[in-house]
Amino acid sequence: MAVGGLEGQRQRADLGGIERIRTPTHPAHGHRHTVPSDTPLLAIFHGRHGDSRLAEFEAVAQRLGAPAVDWTWDRQILAAQGGDVGPSVVQPLPALTRADHGWLGDTAARSVGCRGVFEVWGAGDSIEACAAQTASLSVAHIQERVQGTWRVDSVVLGSRRSQHHGDLGARMRAFGHVLDAIEVRPVDLSTPTFRLWLLEDRRSLEGDEPLPDPPPTYRLLFQLPASQPNIQQTVHQLDLRKRAFLSTSSMPADRALLLCNLALAHAPVSGAGLLDPYCGSGGTLLAAAALDTWTVGSDLDWRLVSDNRVPIRIPATATRPARGVEAVRMRDNFDEAGLPQPTALLTLDVSSPDAATRLLAASGGRRFHALVCDPPYGRREFQQGAEGWAGELTFKVDEASLDRTLATLLRLAQATLEHGGRLVFLVPVRSPRDVSKPDLDGLQAMLRRAGLTTGMRLVHVGVEALHRGLHRAAVVMEQVR
Repeated sequence: MAVGGLEGQRQRADLGGIERIRTPTHPAHGHRHTVPSDTPLLAIFHGRHGDSRLAEFEAVAQRLGAPAVDWTWDRQILAAQGGDVGPSVVQPLPALTRADHGWLGDTAARSVGCRGVFEVWGAGDSIEACAAQTASLSVAHIQERVQGTWRVDSVVLGSRRSQHHGDLGARMRAFGHVLDAIEVRPVDLSTPTFRLWLLEDRRSLEGDEPLPDPPPTYRLLFQLPASQPNIQQTVHQLDLRKRAFLSTSSMPADRALLLCNLALAHAPVSGAGLLDPYCGSGGTLLAAAALDTWTVGSDLDWRLVSDNRVPIRIPATATRPARGVEAVRMRDNFDEAGLPQPTALLTLDVSSPDAATRLLAASGGRRFHALVCDPPYGRREFQQGAEGWAGELTFKVDEASLDRTLATLLRLAQATLEHGGRLVFLVPVRSPRDVSKPDLDGLQAMLRRAGLTTGMRLVHVGVEALHRGLHRAAVVMEQVR
């Protein structure tokens, strides 16, 4: 929900049908002091992808050339409407200077898991308390931040809708001081340059017993603007429903982009190279191309990587409801999205002795900055929810078979990645309905053992609970030897 102020400098604002009134409870403009340069900052994340959303933020900042920062994330688990998995979606950031605001805004814009980075203008356990703190902002500070079109959004965490009576206009009346300061700027409810958030936080601590609704926390936030396009536009552009070529295991665009972001931390912003040796229908390659990366892909199934259009049964989608058997190829997805084609697509058994040699030959001898994949582990890992998971399937992913798959993958990474290059992949871990897989501690031990023999250092393991039958970990390893 959005609210505007004055049009130009003449007309008074009508906020949700309630005329904004300057109240005497706020000090006069001349007595307000300027907020110091170390105004608190916080990042707000989406409630998915587990704690890999935090690792992604770090990786994107590193790729954009941000200075070294000691990230001290809050690892506390909170519950939210619909079930948040992973650390708190509201994360205070370290003390940073105003000079850091540019790359912080760009990092948020280019991170799949981050909704934005914000300057905290006010906070309190009521609208009135939050507004009272906001009153300490100087007009100069507000106008220096908001230098173009703007809007105000109402955001509620932990509940689908606000439990505060009254519409956004009525609530924003308490912040008349801020609205007075920016009424000289034009309102744009569609594509504003600057955004303010009135955040109502109603999350509760996660536990086994039902908890009463906690008292809410209110914050008035100023979102740091970005010079980079928002990656959510790319997520929409690469949506599965828009693709010409699909398989039954195509990776969603948001997950593919997040994995690529994790992998490209040390890569140049443009001109990096990425390999997916289990490319399937090319979701990872599409995401990498959208991040200005040249790609090489391979798969054991020749139909997936063929340069010729092959009749394949394609699942129907909302935008293509009459789908059936169609003659399409993976490269059609790149053409339709307007993205560069992969450098090469190979039919390849990754475990073959000459796999690395063939992949490097396909790249012209260049080693890759990143290797990103979702390897097959012997059984399809259903993502449609618990009802799509069949416990009677016989191909279990036990520790022995998983160890063999990991050993093959790490040897390939050792032979194809440049020094400092990253290997990022998904791996199933133990879940409430599937105890055949290793738990997190067991997986980490396996990865460290395999890394010692291949010169790969374990950087990150983040678990995402898709449903009770499928928990998966995103693993990040770096080539150090």
